[in-house]
Amino acid sequence: MRQRTGQAVLEYEFLQEQAATISRLARDLKDALDALNDFDKQASSAKMTAEHRDRQRARLVDAAAYTLWHFVVQRESSGFRETEQVLKDYAVPAEVRVKMGAVRPPSETL
Repeated sequence: MRQRTGQAVLEYEFLQEQAATISRLARDLKDALDALNDFDKQASSAKMTAEHRDRQRARLVDAAAYTLWHFVVQRESSGFRETEQVLKDYAVPAEVRVKMGAVRPPSETL
């Protein structure tokens, strides 16, 4: 049995925190993408003006891009480099990808 040093215990705790953060951010990304997809499905049948619909959709795209940015940064800072595969696995739309890191925080959107 290996002796557990203080450093080993601390490193283990850091890894647990990284894993928990990535997991939470993955759920947040999935929720943001689901919200955008749900909006797109319902927008055509909803009774709202085109301007309102476009503003609401822009907010959802910005929120998804902001969430994606956090997720990718956390993954990459933890040593995970297969970002393109993750984007495919989560079916991240191109419009969300291009705004990643270039949007205002959701509280400041339109």
